[in-house]
Amino acid sequence: MEVLINSLLSVALVILLGYIAGKTGLIRQENDHSLNVFILNFSLPILLFIAAATAKPEELLDWRVGGAFAVGLLGMYGLVLLLNRFILRRSLARSAETAFVCGYPNTAFLGIPLMMSIVGMPAMLPIVISNIIVGVIMIPLTLILIEISVVGEGQVDFAHIVRRILKNPLIFMPILGILISLLHIELPKAIQSSAHLIGGTTSGVSLFTLGLIMSRFKIKLSMVTMLNILFKNIFHPILMLGVVHLFGITGLLAKELIILCAMPTAVTATIFSITFDLDPIENVSSTIFGTIFSLITLLGFMYYLHF
Repeated sequence: MEVLINSLLSVALVILLGYIAGKTGLIRQENDHSLNVFILNFSLPILLFIAAATAKPEELLDWRVGGAFAVGLLGMYGLVLLLNRFILRRSLARSAETAFVCGYPNTAFLGIPLMMSIVGMPAMLPIVISNIIVGVIMIPLTLILIEISVVGEGQVDFAHIVRRILKNPLIFMPILGILISLLHIELPKAIQSSAHLIGGTTSGVSLFTLGLIMSRFKIKLSMVTMLNILFKNIFHPILMLGVVHLFGITGLLAKELIILCAMPTAVTATIFSITFDLDPIENVSSTIFGTIFSLITLLGFMYYLHF
């Protein structure tokens, strides 16, 4: 329990440090983009790459992990999409964005530092797989649904969406790492060392940047915000509890999958909301309040799982 509390407190303190840096103006808002570019295009893709490239092929070929994540992530996505579209009667674009917010856990900015501090490098394998599922399925699906809502089904530029996805380092770098592992290619020591060196910066910089992002927005606690937090922070890990049982996953791996789904909303989902002007205040508020609330819910689920 002491290790768990210390891990959560260390995460919270780094986020707080970024928040203070943003609120006091020590780091100007125009510099936030550079930190995001560094994380999303360099340190995180390289960390995912080296984790996949050095993993055992039999671990990567474990269909249960990929299947469980696909059902867990897309199941929550589909449930929230249908609820917003047909019960709350919101537009397709807004429903898709809300589903993205509730179905995409913050496995990168928050999951990596927390899980690495508790489990170590083996925690990276589920994170790699979850990011591939999000990148290959969830992000394209969200983009397509938003474009259908805006321009109509016949006007969607599928080729443009495919090109955007294939150029994303968060997608092609872990896939490249998986291919290297499956082909039994051993990376030179210099490449491994440099990858670990730059990838190792991901945890601290990600948490600090999350604090910066949180400091930039005015937030409010609306009904939509509370529903998003309820689905993401509580219902999602409960859903994954059933999914890991369905797939016969037990032990430490099952606990990792559940805790990763208990992570609050990913920052990328919030960026989508701002970019497409789809309920940015509600979704940014969901991310911020959800991240704060997750310090309680994560502790609760970890205690329940004896993690």
